[in-house]
Amino acid sequence: MRVREMLRYAAAALALGSVSVLALGNIVPEADGQTNVVQNGQAGFIVHGFGNALARPGQIEAMCPDGRSMGYRQIFAESEEGQRREGEEADAHEARVNAGAFALATVDGQNLCSNPELGAEDPHYQTMDARDIVAFGIDLDGQSSTSNGRPAPGTCAHNDLVGADGRRNVDNQMARVVGCDGAGEQYAALDQDGELPRGENGVSETMLQGGWGILISLRGVDNLQNDDSVEVGIYASADPIQLTPARDAAVPHSTYAIDQDPRFRAETTGRIRNGVLITEPVDVRFHWLPAGMRSERPLNHARLHVSFGADGGMEGYLAGYTRVEDMYDINYGFRNARNDAGELIGPRVGGLTVLGNSVMGRTCHGAYRAMYELADGDPDPETGRCTSISTQYWLRATPAFIVDTQTSSLNDD
Repeated sequence: MRVREMLRYAAAALALGSVSVLALGNIVPEADGQTNVVQNGQAGFIVHGFGNALARPGQIEAMCPDGRSMGYRQIFAESEEGQRREGEEADAHEARVNAGAFALATVDGQNLCSNPELGAEDPHYQTMDARDIVAFGIDLDGQSSTSNGRPAPGTCAHNDLVGADGRRNVDNQMARVVGCDGAGEQYAALDQDGELPRGENGVSETMLQGGWGILISLRGVDNLQNDDSVEVGIYASADPIQLTPARDAAVPHSTYAIDQDPRFRAETTGRIRNGVLITEPVDVRFHWLPAGMRSERPLNHARLHVSFGADGGMEGYLAGYTRVEDMYDINYGFRNARNDAGELIGPRVGGLTVLGNSVMGRTCHGAYRAMYELADGDPDPETGRCTSISTQYWLRATPAFIVDTQTSSLNDD
C-alpha cells in the first residue's frame, strides 16, 4: 500500500473513532404529537444519530494555552532531522517523515499504538485543564467534585465542567482529553451554538450505513410527560436502520429486533418529569464498526437523560464511565478489533494507527496517559487510582417497534 493511500485509510479509521459535538437544545413536548408513540404502556425507539458530546466550540485557543497536541509525523517533521533537505523530492521527504514517525512510535521493537503503556510522558500532548470549560453533558455523580474537594463515592477528585445549557457539575473528563488534539479542529469550525448537521460525523455514518444500532424500549408508561416509574431497556439492534430517502434519519415506526447476545442487553428503571426521561445507572454495550473493523463500545454506570419531542422522538444524552483500556481501543488503538470472520486483527493494524493518530494530531501513548491522569471513575481498591473516565454521548432517536426475537439477513451466508 502506498504511503498516501495508507494515510487516507488511517485518517478515515481514526476519524470514525474521533470526536463530534452537538448542542442539545430544550425541546418543548407536545402531548398531541406523541399520542401514537405509547401503545399499551409501551414505547420503542431506534437511535439514528449518535456522537461524542464534548466542549463547546470556540474555546480551543483559550483553553489550550500551550498549543495543540502533535502526532508522531508532526513531531518528526518539525525536528531538525525531519526538515526537507535541499533537492529532496516531495514524495521522498514524505516517506522519510513517515519512517521517522514509525521510529518515534516504536520502543524496544514494540509499536506504541499497540502497546501505549510502554510510552514515557509525552510533552507534545496537551489537555484542557481549565475549570471554566463549557461542555455538553450531564452531572453523573450528583455533586461538585473539584480536585480540592471530596469526590463522590466510586469516583476520584476532578474538576467539573460548566454545562452548555447552564447546568452545573457536568462530568465529562473525556472532553478534556481530546480538547487540544487535532480532532478539536473538527468541531472548532462549528458555530458557537455547536450545531452539527445530522449524520455528518463518522460515528453516526457507520450507524446509518447499517454497521450497528441502538434500541431503547419503555414499558409501564402512563404518558411521556410525567411518570414516576418506567422500565427502560437499552439494547443493541440486530437489524440495520431503515432510512428515509435523504438517508440521514430513520423511518418512523419501523420494526427492529433486539440482539440476542445478553452482553448487548441492559435494563433499568427511570422516571419522566416534564417530558424528560432520566434513568438509573446501568452497564450497557454496543457494537462498533470503525473502518470495517468489528469492535465494541461499552459504557458503565450509564444514564439516559433525554427529552421527548413533538413527533414522539427523543434526543439528549447517554452518559457514564468507560474503562480507560476500552476507550483507548475505541478511539486510538483498535487492539481488540476483529474481521467479519471473528479473527483478531488489532495487532496487525498498528502501522495504520500510528499514521491515523498522526493525522488527528496526537500520539497514542500521550492519549493513553492523559486518560489515566484525568480518569474519574471506578477507583482501583488497592491503589485508589481511577480506571475509567466520564464519557458523554449525544443521541437522537425516532419511534420504532421493538421485538425480542432472533432475526437474520438474506445475505448472512
